[in-house]
Amino acid sequence: MPTIGTEDSDLEQEKVLVASNSIYGFMRSISKFVMSFVVSIFLVRFLGPVNYGVYSVVIIYWGIFSVISSYGIDGVLVYAIAKYRASNQLDRINSILKKYAIALLISSSVVSLVMFALAGVISGLYHQPVMANLLRILAIGLVLYTFIDRFFYPVYTGYQKMKYGFVVGILFDSLRIVQLVIVYLGFGLLGLITFYDVIYLSVVSVSVFFVYKIVKKNRRKLPVRPSDVPVLNSYRKFSYGTSLISSLYGPFITIFLGAVAPNLQFVSFYRVGILMAGIIGMPAAAIGSAFFPTITKYFHRKDMKRFYRLQKILLRYSALITLPLVIGSIVAVGPLVSFLYRSAFSGAELPFVIMLVAVLITGIFGPVSVVLSAIGRQKFFMYSTIGGAIVGVLMTLFLVPALLSVGAAVVYLGVSLSMLSINLFFSLKYIHIDMPVMAILKGAAAAGVMGVLIHFLLIMVKRLFFLPFILIFSLAVYLVLIYMMGAINRQDIAFLSRLLRVSRLLRKLGLQR
Repeated sequence: MPTIGTEDSDLEQEKVLVASNSIYGFMRSISKFVMSFVVSIFLVRFLGPVNYGVYSVVIIYWGIFSVISSYGIDGVLVYAIAKYRASNQLDRINSILKKYAIALLISSSVVSLVMFALAGVISGLYHQPVMANLLRILAIGLVLYTFIDRFFYPVYTGYQKMKYGFVVGILFDSLRIVQLVIVYLGFGLLGLITFYDVIYLSVVSVSVFFVYKIVKKNRRKLPVRPSDVPVLNSYRKFSYGTSLISSLYGPFITIFLGAVAPNLQFVSFYRVGILMAGIIGMPAAAIGSAFFPTITKYFHRKDMKRFYRLQKILLRYSALITLPLVIGSIVAVGPLVSFLYRSAFSGAELPFVIMLVAVLITGIFGPVSVVLSAIGRQKFFMYSTIGGAIVGVLMTLFLVPALLSVGAAVVYLGVSLSMLSINLFFSLKYIHIDMPVMAILKGAAAAGVMGVLIHFLLIMVKRLFFLPFILIFSLAVYLVLIYMMGAINRQDIAFLSRLLRVSRLLRKLGLQR
């Protein structure tokens, strides 16, 4: 049995791993969003309405084919790596990586050939001959992208090395700037799509180096234990089923809304709401993803004492981060939408607010929403996805024709809450959830005060230019309030300062010894 000192030391080390990976995951998400937002603005201007519409349709089809090509490898890789790391059987991971790399190569190659063959048929549906060539070009790079997203990134997550994922992501985003230059120089859609394959090749080259750096310490290549094979195969199948279902019912809401709405601006309002809600939910999602390997580790070792201690800490962090982001966004929703998308998108305000309710609830439970997947109960996790899909389709048919983009937002809320409810129902069969209720209440009170402050500042300051400064100042006030209320303490500040390398600054401010 470990001593108290050893237990605290191990828990502190695991906190650092989870928090560090959460921060890298969050920064990667922010980088991806900012770059996608900037690139989309310039692409619309450079390509024009028709060409940008062709580009959007091509990317949607390519996304569906990329999900099909994954074969469920991404989910089972994270689980398998975390499982073998927990039992200190690192040498078995090499066999896992080889096996799944071959399987992914075969599945992605087959899907790539199918996509290449169907390119002409798909382009015929839209009466856009150029679309066929664009789909064929993307089909060539599909294998490379599949390895980036479904193999290398899960390896970083399983090994808790998200810093490599962050570096690779920054490389990907930086190369997208070159895409803008290519379009600006007059190479159009063909140059834009062709350069995607160049990006994929560059990112794969760097990713191979990082993965080799991670696994080179595993000197031997032990085979997978026969008893683990059916478990991993079952996990992969359910993970694949979950991905396929998720990739189908999400676009269904948008497609149906576009079909029944008087014009496509309602689709834009809904999509803008989703995009902004996704930003607000990024921190909680990053914490949940980073917590995944730790859950597998503690369950495998039957070390539930440390699991519950860390679970409560992360639930507190997730709630305290999500609360101010949601409350601040609701109070400042009008100026926020105008600042990012101009006043023409004011119709996105109510859908965004409705979606924020889902973000708040799912964000609070973020660290435990991955329990089923992390402990190998992917079957039950798939049940929550199926339940969400059924709820989503039924609500879409009834609400979207009547309420349009607002109805679509309500569907988003219903799907999110139904999936979370089913997920937690099955999770509670294996764990209990010790919610940090007092910390959450204190965070809610502080966020309420912050919201009032934002409201009055927005009354006094009308220029949208000052909105980011108002939000940053209000967030600083929130942090001071939760510290004064005891929702966070000096130990939390010391831990985060070590993680973020700002200890010297905090010592000067008197917040840390």
